[in-house]
Amino acid sequence: MAVPLLVGLTVAQGVMGLGSQVVGMVQQHKMAEENKKMQEKMAADMAKSREQMTAQFTASTGLGGNLQGATGQPQMGQGGFPGYC
Repeated sequence: MAVPLLVGLTVAQGVMGLGSQVVGMVQQHKMAEENKKMQEKMAADMAKSREQMTAQFTASTGLGGNLQGATGQPQMGQGGFPGYC
């Protein structure tokens, strides 16, 4: 009588262990999905922040559109300098 009971307990423990492994794998999968979503959200937030900082810097320094004008070098055909080739 003790042998079938021992076998039954062993099988029950194996089934419970397998069940907990499955639950653990499902939880790992959910956590991986949540991590992926969080990384995507963080990347989007970083890009948005970078764009905002660039726009703020451009607005505060006046270095928008015409960066060549800020170098102080004359352009061909502009100003009082002759256009040498």
